[in-house]
Amino acid sequence: MSGEYSKPVRMSTSRMEAAITDPAELVMDPADVSAIAHATATALLSRGQTSEDVQVREALVRFADEHGLDTLADLWSRAHPLSLPGALWRLYLVRAVVHHNPHDTAQLFQKGVDGLHTIDALVAGAPDPLSAEGFSDVLDDILMGAFDGELAHALERAAAVATAVSAGAISLALSDDREASYLTSRSLKWSVIAQELEGCASRARKGTLS
Repeated sequence: MSGEYSKPVRMSTSRMEAAITDPAELVMDPADVSAIAHATATALLSRGQTSEDVQVREALVRFADEHGLDTLADLWSRAHPLSLPGALWRLYLVRAVVHHNPHDTAQLFQKGVDGLHTIDALVAGAPDPLSAEGFSDVLDDILMGAFDGELAHALERAAAVATAVSAGAISLALSDDREASYLTSRSLKWSVIAQELEGCASRARKGTLS
């Protein structure tokens, strides 16, 4: 989980997961950072939702692939978790983690689903049986949904993914003493992001996510 990936994404999977709860410090006025975060998030979402060209939305889904996840971290990682830039940052972050280690996260997701026996798998929209490629496609579809005008549903689906991955990690921690500390930490990070995504989804449903 600590290997580095080539540009433009630049972040390792471990650093991506750390960013869930440990955003990077920026040497800027907090008010300016907030204003830029909200303006860019609103513009990006509006671009996708108002365009009739599916290729535009597909390009937005791949935005971090082409411009680097660090670019979005600089823009949005310090935004309030229950805000539009905070929500979009978490959607892109979850997608990036899955895309850069699809086999590992798919296994954690499946183990979590098997142990939870809840509707998370249904909400996430993951195929059964689940493959690494299929899991990556799920995250693309979730982010595409945000740009298709279904932001609240996209956030709910991403929250379900994070909940299941968290459950899978803690399940493995209980059976692997050597990796227990690491897996418990991973589970906590995914649990935090699941709660934040659920909060964003609730606000989006009410029309108060901004």
